[in-house]
Amino acid sequence: MKKLYKLDKLSVLGIILISILMTVIEMIVSDPNVSQMPQMGKWLKLLLYVIGAVVSFAIGYWLFTLLLRNNDNYKVKLVINLAIGLAIEAVLITIIYLIAKKTNVWVNGIAGVLGFGTLALLNWKFLEVPQSDKIKVSVLTGIWFVLALF
Repeated sequence: MKKLYKLDKLSVLGIILISILMTVIEMIVSDPNVSQMPQMGKWLKLLLYVIGAVVSFAIGYWLFTLLLRNNDNYKVKLVINLAIGLAIEAVLITIIYLIAKKTNVWVNGIAGVLGFGTLALLNWKFLEVPQSDKIKVSVLTGIWFVLALF
């Protein structure tokens, strides 16, 4: 993991884009109405999913940086941790939907526990901030997990 945190800005951008792509794929796969839409509707839906994934990643990152505004040298680690946690959740939801052909609170809960649990663990272990800030970040991760259930 320590080598992952020493990446340049272009590689970090690539990790962010992979996470956003996984989130968009998860949204497309779990939406049963996409296959019955006309072509223009599919493109508009894809655009909405991309905007939604980018906005949710940006809001999550902004909230974490708002909590950690008194510290420095954590932003690359935070971005990579966010990307890994959200990508794990999206991949798990996609796999579960492809197997079971449905999503519900239980599916989101299981995938969310693993995805957001990974995010919380990575933040707790690798962010070099005081313990009080780690607690704040963990609480925010828990709130985000509860909101992601629905």
